[in-house]
Amino acid sequence: MTNDDRRTAAPTPGAASRPDPVNITAWARTEIPHLSEVSNSNPTATLQRHNLIAITDDVDTARVVALDFERTTSGDNDTTMIVLGHPVDRESKAQVDPEGVTSHAARKTLLGGIPGAIVFALVIGLGVWLITGNAGVTAGAAIGAAIFGFYSAGVWSFVIGTGQSEAFQQGFVDPDAADAVIVALHVEDPSAIERARRAVSSEDRIRLFELDERGQTID
Repeated sequence: MTNDDRRTAAPTPGAASRPDPVNITAWARTEIPHLSEVSNSNPTATLQRHNLIAITDDVDTARVVALDFERTTSGDNDTTMIVLGHPVDRESKAQVDPEGVTSHAARKTLLGGIPGAIVFALVIGLGVWLITGNAGVTAGAAIGAAIFGFYSAGVWSFVIGTGQSEAFQQGFVDPDAADAVIVALHVEDPSAIERARRAVSSEDRIRLFELDERGQTID
C-alpha cells in the first residue's frame, strides 16, 4: 500500500469515537418497560452529547417543565415529551374534558382577559368621556371596549403567553392514563443544560438527571 493509499484509508478524526445515536423513545421503553406509550412529541428524537431528563407522574408539572426547557433553547425540537401509561376505559368514565384542554384554555383566557377588559374599558371610557362628556355614550363605549379587551387579551394570554410547542401539546392527556411523563432536553451545547437546570420552576414532583449520548447517567 502506498503512502497515498494509507492517507486515503485513514479514518476521519473523531468519526469512530462517537456512538450511534440512541433513540429517546427506545431509551424510555427500556427504562420503564411495563408501561405503554400514550403520547410522544418527537418519536425520532435521539440523545445528543448533553441531555437533561425530567421524570414525573403529573402531566401539569411536565408541561411546565417542557416550557422551562424550551425557553432556554432556540428550537422546539430540542425538547421531547413522552407520556407513558395505560389505557383508560372512557365509556365507563362519565367525565368531560379528561385531558384538561378546555379547562386549561379557559383558565389562561380568564387570567389574561379580565385585566385586558378592565384596561380597555378604562382607557376607551375615559377618552370618550373627555371628548363627549356624555355618560350614556361613555358607558356604551366602555362596555364595548371591555368586550374587545377581554377577547384580545384572552387570546394573547392563551396562544402566546402559554406556548404551543409540540412537546407542550403532548402533555394534554387524560391524567388517569399517565403513570410516567418524561421530558427530555437534548442538545450539543452544555451551557443549555445549565440554563435549563436554573430555569426549572420546581423540582418538588420531578426527578431530574443528566444522560450522555449513550443513555448512561452522568453523576
